Amino acid sequence: MAGPDLSRHKRATLIALGGVSFVIGMVDVLFGLPPRPEAERLFVMLLGNVALLVIGFRWLILDARELEIRRPLWLDLAIVLLAAIFVPYYLYKTRPQPRRLPAILAFFGLILGCMVLTAFGAAMTASLTGIAPPT
Repeated sequence: MAGPDLSRHKRATLIALGGVSFVIGMVDVLFGLPPRPEAERLFVMLLGNVALLVIGFRWLILDARELEIRRPLWLDLAIVLLAAIFVPYYLYKTRPQPRRLPAILAFFGLILGCMVLTAFGAAMTASLTGIAPPT
């Protein structure tokens, strides 16, 4: 009996990252209304970023399971603290030579894509509601 299709789960996780990024942009505009305290808006943004981290970590778990490797605890902690440095390190260490650079570039492309989706969610919400996006 074959195991679960991890590549399908990994793809769904990446789609979830994009969806959450889009919603973060929408929520940022809606929580940027003047009656709301700035601390409340920052707390909501922190929750959104934690959600992105959890979803991203889910992808890493699926990837490690697919490659049949085990990440050390120090790497998991480093990824949580400095993902922009240690996710590329993880990708470099777990891919064969011809696939290292494309995997690392795809990671940074994913970050850029999430930023664009967040901006698009904010712009769409601002245009539909007439609320100016927070600066």
